[in-house]
Amino acid sequence: MTNNIEFSSPDENNNNETTPWTKPRESNYQDQVLKPEYAARRLKFPVGQTWFRIVPAIKQSIHSWMMCIHVLNYEGGRFAHPKNLRKNAKSMWDHAYAWSRDYHPESLYSKANKAGVRLLTDPMSVFWAVLEEEGQTVARLFLGSGYDASRGGTPGLGYQIWQLTKDRDENGQLVGDPLHPEKGVLVCVEKTQPKGAKYPAYSLRMGRNPTPMSSLLAKMAPEEVNALCPLESAVRELTQEEEWQCLKRVIAPDIVAKIRSDVQL
Repeated sequence: MTNNIEFSSPDENNNNETTPWTKPRESNYQDQVLKPEYAARRLKFPVGQTWFRIVPAIKQSIHSWMMCIHVLNYEGGRFAHPKNLRKNAKSMWDHAYAWSRDYHPESLYSKANKAGVRLLTDPMSVFWAVLEEEGQTVARLFLGSGYDASRGGTPGLGYQIWQLTKDRDENGQLVGDPLHPEKGVLVCVEKTQPKGAKYPAYSLRMGRNPTPMSSLLAKMAPEEVNALCPLESAVRELTQEEEWQCLKRVIAPDIVAKIRSDVQL
């Protein structure tokens, strides 16, 4: 019996910047916003067009189709603020901010001190999307910036997608409805990476033809359907100890120890 051997094209394996002994660099970035079982379902946009269906609001969820969350960023990682899941909850970073403001205000980030320690949250958005990947209909979680460009610059992709769902024509009517369970249309995100640009650019548009959620669910494997859950169930909340450890990536460990000894929890 003869083996059926297939060869990859030169373009698939040709990398002039490495040698056969070069090990791929592993990322040490700690993205802890989503629970581990959902982090693997992150929706990633390759260069080119990605068409997907926004999953409408799930009845069991306290949120609409999109959950707006507050995220704390540090060099090498990020995590979700506990107030996303528990009203008025405080992060250990809130205590660190209050302590620094009282005892070392000069250490904090401000417009006048951009080299200072930044302990404030950034807006992000989360929603479920259904799309085709390698011939399979799968459930993916979008996690992207919710920045509204109020301080200048470009709006985050999450905010742009939210805006797209609100677009109206010259008669004041919605251009399309990507959120209706049965009449909703697909959304396209086209990613480009201009030569020399540090960050990619995105353009968005809506499709024309209704794509019922019922027909998509019927094509999905049981594990894909079962993955769909209220958005708040996919967001991770770190323990207090985990938050303190993250803080050591921003503030010197001896200062963190001092803050911990002074804070009354």
